[in-house]
Amino acid sequence: MISVLLVDDDPMILDVTSLYLQRGGEFSVKTCEDASDALGVLEGRSFDAIISDYEMPEMDGIEFLKVVRARGETAPFIIFTGRGREDVVIEALNNGANFYLQKGGDPKSQFAELKNMIRQAVQNTRAEAALRMSEARYRAVVESQTELISRFRPDGTQVFANEAFCRYYGMTPEKIVGKPFFSRVPEEEIPIIQEHFKSLTPQNPVGSIEHRVVLENGEVRWQQWVDRAIFNEGSAPIEYQSVGRDTTDRKRAEEALRDSEKKFKVLSEQSPAGIYILLDGRFTYVNPRFAAIFGYTVEELAAGMPLLRIVHPNDREMVRERLREREIGSTEAYEFRGVRRNGQTITVEVRGSATTIGGVRVLVGTVLDISERKGMEIALTEKVNYVQALMDAIPAPVFYRDTRGVYRDCNRAFEDLTGRPRDEIIGREIHDFFPAEYADVYRDKDRLIVERPHVQRYEFAITERDGKRRDVLFSKTALFDSGGAVAGIVGVIVDIGERKRMEQALRESEMKYRTIADFTYDWEAWLGPGGRYFYVSPSCERITGYSAGEFMDDPTLQVRIAHPDDREEVEQHYSDGLHDNEGVGHIEYRIVTKQGEVRWISHYCQPVFREDGTYMGRRENKRDVTERKHAEETLKRANEKLNLLSNITRHDVLNRLTALLGYLEFVRDFGLEPEAVALVEKAEESANVIRHQISFTRDYQDIGVHNPAWQDVRRLVRDASMTLYRSEIAVENGIGGVLVYADPLLEKVFTNLIDNAVRHGGTVSRIGFSVREEGDSLIIVCEDDGAGVEEEEKRKIFRRGVGKNTGYGLFLAREILAITGLSIREVGTPGQGARFEIVAPCGTYRLERAPGGSREKGGGAASSTM
Repeated sequence: MISVLLVDDDPMILDVTSLYLQRGGEFSVKTCEDASDALGVLEGRSFDAIISDYEMPEMDGIEFLKVVRARGETAPFIIFTGRGREDVVIEALNNGANFYLQKGGDPKSQFAELKNMIRQAVQNTRAEAALRMSEARYRAVVESQTELISRFRPDGTQVFANEAFCRYYGMTPEKIVGKPFFSRVPEEEIPIIQEHFKSLTPQNPVGSIEHRVVLENGEVRWQQWVDRAIFNEGSAPIEYQSVGRDTTDRKRAEEALRDSEKKFKVLSEQSPAGIYILLDGRFTYVNPRFAAIFGYTVEELAAGMPLLRIVHPNDREMVRERLREREIGSTEAYEFRGVRRNGQTITVEVRGSATTIGGVRVLVGTVLDISERKGMEIALTEKVNYVQALMDAIPAPVFYRDTRGVYRDCNRAFEDLTGRPRDEIIGREIHDFFPAEYADVYRDKDRLIVERPHVQRYEFAITERDGKRRDVLFSKTALFDSGGAVAGIVGVIVDIGERKRMEQALRESEMKYRTIADFTYDWEAWLGPGGRYFYVSPSCERITGYSAGEFMDDPTLQVRIAHPDDREEVEQHYSDGLHDNEGVGHIEYRIVTKQGEVRWISHYCQPVFREDGTYMGRRENKRDVTERKHAEETLKRANEKLNLLSNITRHDVLNRLTALLGYLEFVRDFGLEPEAVALVEKAEESANVIRHQISFTRDYQDIGVHNPAWQDVRRLVRDASMTLYRSEIAVENGIGGVLVYADPLLEKVFTNLIDNAVRHGGTVSRIGFSVREEGDSLIIVCEDDGAGVEEEEKRKIFRRGVGKNTGYGLFLAREILAITGLSIREVGTPGQGARFEIVAPCGTYRLERAPGGSREKGGGAASSTM
C-alpha cells in the first residue's frame, strides 16, 4: 500500500481527494489543512508521496516544497492546485516537484490521472533508491576489497587487479597488471577450467566455476569465480571480467558438516554409548543403547519420562544441581547411581552440554554404564600398586620415557642412580640427568624403536650421580597405547661392569677360551683352507667314538665314517667348497660310529674370512640328532595311520551323505507342502556343504606331514594352471629359474590363487605370475585384472572360515607357506585387480645360475652347493 500525505487548506478538497485515493485499498492517506501541520507530521513519520495545494495561508505549496527538500526528504512531491500559471509550474519543477496537476475538469479523469502520477512517481523513486542501493553495494564490494576482482585478456594479460587480488597472491599490482598471470592449479583441474572459458559465448557470456589453486607456499586452497566474457563484433572474446572469493573455509565446513552428520547418525543408532536429549528435565529422544542401559524401551523414555525417575533417590539432588549447571554452560562429566526398570542399581557416567535445536534450548549428551569399569578401577589400582611394588623390588634401574624423551615413570633403583626422588624425575628429559654426549645416543636409540618397534639391546655407559662412569647394558622396547601407536620406551639398565672385566680376562687368556671351546656339547671344528683341521672339539669322541686327534691327523675320516648310503652326498658337500659363498651350508646324514652304531648328524658350516676378505676356512658344527630323527619317523608313521583312518572315515561319511541326499530326493515326490519342501532344500544344501568340506580335507590332509623340499616354482605354476577350466582366461607364467624351499603342498597354494581369481575376480581375463628380489627376500607375485579386494577385506581373507566357497582356501595357503617361514599378503588396488605377494625370506629360495647351477640366498633351509 502506498502512503500519501495530502495538504490542502480546503476541507472539502481534502475529503473528496482522500475518498478517491483510498477507494480500492491501494493508497492510505493522511490529511493536513496547512503546511505547518504537515511539517509537524513529517517529523514523526515518512510517506511514499506528498500532494500539496499551491495557494495556502502562511506557507504556499512552493515554500512547503522547499522546506521538505531542505530537510532531505526524497519522497515524490506533486503540486495539485487550481492555479495554472506557467511560472508556478516551472518554479515547482525547479525546486524538486515530481509532477504538477491543475484542479478542475472531470473529477473522475482528474483523480485517475492523480493516481497514475502517484504510482509513476513512487515507482521512479523506488527504482532510483534501488539503483542507489545497488551502486552503494557495488562500491562497497570494490572499496572494501573483500572479493578478488580482476580483468584480463584471452592471453592471460591482466588489465586490472584490485588490492584484495594482489594481497591474496602476495604480489604488487605492478607485478600483475599489464603482464600475463596464471595462478597454479592442480593438473587434473586444467581441462575443467579451459572448458569453462570455452563455454562463455555472446549468448551466454557469464559463468561460474569453483576450483583449487596452489599458492606460492605450496598450500592448496579453493576459489569460486564468476566470469563475464566481453566479445567484439566478430563474437571473439577480447576480455574477461572475474570476481572471485576464497571458499576454502566453506569447503572445509561443508566437509565437516557432512562428516558430522555421518558421525551423529552412527552415534545415534550404533554407538555403544547411550545418547539423550532433555527438555525441561524430560526425555524427548534416546537411542537404543540408552534404553538398554536402563531396561526401558525407546518409546517409553522418549515419551517425556522425567530424568529423575531413573536416578537413585540419594543422588537426585546432586543430579538436579548438575542440570542447573548444564543450563548455564557447564560441560563437566559427572557420575550418578541409576535405577534400572527391574530395580537394579547401576553406576553411569554422564557427559553433555546445553544447545539449541529448532530454536528450543535443550540438553544433549551421552551416558555410559560404568558399573563394570568401577570394579575394574579398583582391580586396576591394586594392579598398579602391585606393578609399582614389583618395579621397586627390581634392583636394576627401570624407566619409562615418552616419545619426546620425557620421563613418565621409574623405580627406586633409577631414583638411586640419578640421586633424585621420583617426583623430580617425572616430567624431565634425558639431557637433564646425563651428559649431552650420552643423552644424544640414548635419544637416537629411542628414535629407532619408535620408528620400527623392536626389542633393543646395546651396551653403552652412564654416569652416576657422583659423575662416575659405569658400563651398562640397555634393554629397551616400545610401549604401545590402546590404539597400537608407540606411546613411549620402557627400559632396564643392567650393570655389566663385572662382565666387562671378565670379558677382558677371557681375551687375555687363550687357555680359558680353549677350555670353554673344548667343553661344548656339540661337535665343533675349524677346517682350514688347505683341507686340514685347525681345531676339533673333544665332543666328537662322544658322538663318533673317534678322538679329536684322529680327525686332526686324518681330515678324510669325517667322510669315511658317513653311512654308505649317504657318503656320496657328504663327499659332494665337501668337494663343492664354500669359500665363494657367505651363506650357511646344511646337510643331515648318517654316520657309523667306531662302535658300529648308526647315528644321525645335523651338519652346519659357514666360511670364515679375515677383515681384508682372505678366506680362512670354514667353521663347522655337528649335532647328534638321532633321537629327533627317531621321533620324526615315529610321528611320520603315526600320521600315515591317521591319514588312513581319515580316508576310511571320509569314505564312509561320503557314502552316508550320498544315501541321505537320495532319501531327500525321494521325499520330494511325496507332494509336500511348500514349507516342507523348503526344509528339504535346506537339508540338501547342508548335506552338500558337508560333502564339499569333507572332500576339501582330502586335498589338505598332508599339510606338514612330509618334509619340505626345494621345488621349481615355474613348474608348479604350470601344473596349477592346467586345472583352470575357463579357456578365455590367459595365465602368464613369467617365472623362470626359481626354486623355493617349502612344504610339498606348495602347488596347492598356486592352484588356490588361480581358483580364487576365477571365483571372486568377476570379469577376469588375465592371471599373471612374476618374481622380483626385494632386499634379502624374493617376492612371488600373482595378479589378475579382475575386481580386486576391498581394503576392509584385505586383513580378513586369510582368516579361517572367511570366503564365499569353503572359507579355508587362503587360510590353508598361508599355513602351508608358514611351515618354512614364507608369508603371503594382498596388496592390489580395489577395482584394478587382486595382487597376492608370496614373500620368501633369505635362505628359502634359490635363483638358477647359468648354465645350470643355482644361487641360494642365505642358508640353513637345506643343503647348499658346497
